[in-house]
Amino acid sequence: MAAPYHALVESIFRRLYGPPFDRGEAVWNRGDGGRSPELDGQVPEGCSGLVMMADGVGGLDLCGTALRYVLGSLGSKLAVSVVPWGHGFGRWHADLTRVENRDAWARAIANAAGRFREEHPNSPIFLVAKSGGSGVMIRALEYAPPDCIDRVILLAPALSPSYDLSAALRGVRREVYVFWSPLDVVILGAGTRIFGTIDRVRSVSAGLVGFRPPRKQSSKVVIEAASAEDQGYLKLHQVRWKPSMMRTGYFGGHMGTDSPSFLKIYVAPLLRPE
Repeated sequence: MAAPYHALVESIFRRLYGPPFDRGEAVWNRGDGGRSPELDGQVPEGCSGLVMMADGVGGLDLCGTALRYVLGSLGSKLAVSVVPWGHGFGRWHADLTRVENRDAWARAIANAAGRFREEHPNSPIFLVAKSGGSGVMIRALEYAPPDCIDRVILLAPALSPSYDLSAALRGVRREVYVFWSPLDVVILGAGTRIFGTIDRVRSVSAGLVGFRPPRKQSSKVVIEAASAEDQGYLKLHQVRWKPSMMRTGYFGGHMGTDSPSFLKIYVAPLLRPE
């Protein structure tokens, strides 16, 4: 089922937008047989930077595929690699609950970012994630060296709102943009209350209410530590859904951020090398 589905999705986007710039050169070795996953193959010559994208649970990969083709249609020279971190088409529960798989892919992403930074020191690295993929990318930031990643975009993140982003924010040189919607009540409200978030908390998700900075405590030492963390939180920019986004096909629900028009208007401008 997975292979025909992905071939169909690719063919539709290719017909609508033409071939993407990278043409799939930067592919992932899934690390079967006890090996760790790793980015295999080379980014295309002349690329202006690297985008690694982790889609949501269940293997639909609509957002990542749309992003590759939208950027290609805009003339972007970014190499876009969709990270196949999940267990396969329809296996959303395994994706959501198998923490060791999430962390293995996070380490692989951090390693790939480090190698790209060594080989292309002047080219930007962007991380983009949708829903459950946000947990993979946030963990990757925690494994990455400080300031390794230029910018991060989280779409409808299925992380708990109280997740402490302090360690992850140290891996980002510029900003982390979070797109959230109070209307995403089915998946990121009821869904993660019942089945848990990608960081294994049974609660609503940050994609429904936004992230909350860590609370300061009464101890002077703790307050000083929290103040340092707050400086990192200055990198966090949270973008609430608004009705004007409906013109892009994003009506506030969970699938809206997959819309090519939304990605073109709201996400692509954040992926421009500066």
